[in-house]
Formats: sequence, structure tokens, C-alpha cells
Amino acid sequence: MDSLVKYMSPFSFLMSSWLGRYLVKRHNVFVNRVMPMAVGRKSALTPEVMAHYRHAQPSPEARAASAAMPGHIVGASDWLRAIWDERAAFADRPALILWGHRDMAFRKTELEGWKSALSDFELHEFEDCGHFLAEEAPEQVATALRAFMRRP
Repeated sequence: MDSLVKYMSPFSFLMSSWLGRYLVKRHNVFVNRVMPMAVGRKSALTPEVMAHYRHAQPSPEARAASAAMPGHIVGASDWLRAIWDERAAFADRPALILWGHRDMAFRKTELEGWKSALSDFELHEFEDCGHFLAEEAPEQVATALRAFMRRP
């Protein structure tokens, strides 16, 4: 994980462009296209769940922050790299890693990087889940969080 930029997908750069902002604002592309591609457990995205996400930001104006977010992530690469470069400051702190193996944004390479960087971590892997673990495996995520927060 020497360079965070190399881990940013071309998708990140597309979504941070004027075209990506347009697609998010005018066509709600995160909800309508990205979410369905980013989950492993497709059954988690019931019509009711999708309606909730679609109606949470019902207009282009309401989606302004979602449209701006990818650009801010790409723009923060130097700051994120600086945090990674200083990881010794937090590498020995307790960490909880919840990892969906079907995540299109964070792959096995990034998981291996975190495992090698952290010395005190608890790992929960979800073979059949993607990016939206709280939607795809809510009970398992809640159980893992509660147990981790109770650690001495």
C-alpha cells in the first residue's frame, strides 16, 4: 500500500469528473447502477431497500454532496497517503476489520495491506458480501461491533 493513488480505480477518477457528477446528480447513478454492482448478496437490495435509497436524495439538488464526494476522495490522496505513511502511530491500537470479499472498491490486496500493517486486529470476513456490509449482513456486523466494543 505504498501509494493509495495506485489503488484508486479508474472508476474513482471517472466518478470525480464532470461526467460522473452529472450522472450522479441527474440519473442517481450511485443508487441505480453502482449499489447493485457493489453488493455480493443481491437479495439484500429488496425493492423496499432500493426505494429507500432512491428517495433519500430525490432530486439533483439533493444529490449535490453525493456528486461531489468522489472528487473529494480523489483530491484527498496526498492526505490519505500521509496518514498511511504515519501508520506506526496507530498500528498497535485495537482495530476491527469487517471485509466483504466481493467489494469492488476494496480488494484482497488492500486487506492484506491492513493485515500486515496492524498488530492488534480482529478480522471478520464475509465471502459472499460486497461493499455494503451493513445492508448485506446486518446481524453479523452488529454482533461483531458489539463484541469489539466490549473488549477490555
